[in-house]
Amino acid sequence: MNIWLLANIGTRDVHLDPDSLATLPDTIKHARSGMLIPRLAGDYLRQPEVFDVLKERITLPMIEKALHYIESQYKLLQNDKSSLWIVLFGTNQPEYTPANFRDFDTISYAHLMRQWLFERYQRHKLVKKQILVQEMADNPADYDVMYDYYRNQLPRIAQEKKIVSDDRVYLLIAGGTPQMNTMLLFVGSEVFGIQASPIYVSPDKDRAAMLDIVRQIYTQALRRNLEVLLQAYAYASARKLVEQQPDLLEPWQESLLLATLRYAEARRNLDLERAAAAFDTVFQGTRSLREEVRMLQQDVSDTSDRIKLQETIYLAQIAAETGNWPDFLARLHRFSEGCLQLMAEQLGVTWNNPTRTNFEQSWWHAHRERLSVIGLADAVPPADPKSEDYKRRVDRDKLRKIIGHWLQALPAHPYLDALAALEVVDRPIPLRNRQVHDFTPISQEDVSAEAHMSIDDILAHMRHAYRSVFDITVPDEHAYRAINRLCQRILEGTR
Repeated sequence: MNIWLLANIGTRDVHLDPDSLATLPDTIKHARSGMLIPRLAGDYLRQPEVFDVLKERITLPMIEKALHYIESQYKLLQNDKSSLWIVLFGTNQPEYTPANFRDFDTISYAHLMRQWLFERYQRHKLVKKQILVQEMADNPADYDVMYDYYRNQLPRIAQEKKIVSDDRVYLLIAGGTPQMNTMLLFVGSEVFGIQASPIYVSPDKDRAAMLDIVRQIYTQALRRNLEVLLQAYAYASARKLVEQQPDLLEPWQESLLLATLRYAEARRNLDLERAAAAFDTVFQGTRSLREEVRMLQQDVSDTSDRIKLQETIYLAQIAAETGNWPDFLARLHRFSEGCLQLMAEQLGVTWNNPTRTNFEQSWWHAHRERLSVIGLADAVPPADPKSEDYKRRVDRDKLRKIIGHWLQALPAHPYLDALAALEVVDRPIPLRNRQVHDFTPISQEDVSAEAHMSIDDILAHMRHAYRSVFDITVPDEHAYRAINRLCQRILEGTR
């Protein structure tokens, strides 16, 4: 693993003790304050004969504190697997820049610091070629310019030096201009992600401090991205996002959120058994959310087709909300077919297999006379029973005819209401063929025009049909809204 320290170099990053400072030429010091002028002082101190005499009296208060912090974290002297890299960003404005600005550029300081750091820290396995000086020729006091500079330089460094996800990148934001530090922090956290760790050094404190700002930035970004995914009911993508960015949330928060997303993902796929088990490992950690979690578990405790048909109404609502009209039509088809099948079962119809693809042969023969009246079977059995296998294939049209005929003597039966509502639900379903066979796009307007009513009215007919079949009222608000609210409450810190 490589340890990286990215440091902006400021005008106060090089110090000498007062006695040594007094021996330096006045030409490299500010006339009023006596402070070193960075460009001039850096060039002077880098001269071999000067550097050899003064190197023991030079200190780098900002970067040394950062290096002490890194050493305490990684024990570089004792760790053969860690290697330290340092990048020093020094300003070097063009020659036409007025002298009162250009003389305070820090490029000379950066080169001086590179030389000093190597001599001082080579015993810490610091290799000179791993101390890089990056020149900044633009105005370091312009936020936009600094954003462009780091947006160009940091990805280049990451690519050329092969900074990988296992590396740790420290951003020293104590030196340089406020604009440089702001953009090193902002762009650094963007480029290096959660592996970026900003360090702040205070002049009056001996120890560098790690800031939490990058984690906060990424946590806020995670929350925003999750909100978008939740609005799209993209639970699998939301789960992967949380799993790929661990440690941004509190441990209990991450566990409970992932459980909720796994629940929602399984429920959307109608895997109700897996959904029911999703909260098992985290349930005991809930407090004020316990009743909400319990209700969601209760929703999927029954895995019958009746419950899955109710879920299909919810999934049709989601498809409408997200503009997924092919999926909307598929949900209408499955709902209509499922309701007709369960009504037929209640009226005594049997099938040849659990998937209800064909009417059971003995039932078909027993009711041949009634089926022949509605044109589904021959009055006389054929010589070869297999010759009418195709007639025993189940479809919505046959089911509707059978249910209607079986209920002729029961004009007030609620199934007749259900049949009427399902006729409305069925109207736009043929649009699916247009897309599947002709690649013709489907719009909301197409669906409404085919149904002769709004999408909300189609959904209302689904709920009406369900109530007529099962004597259960399906709420207007689908359950996935409650799931999303639970996710939001978890992100807000409620447990």
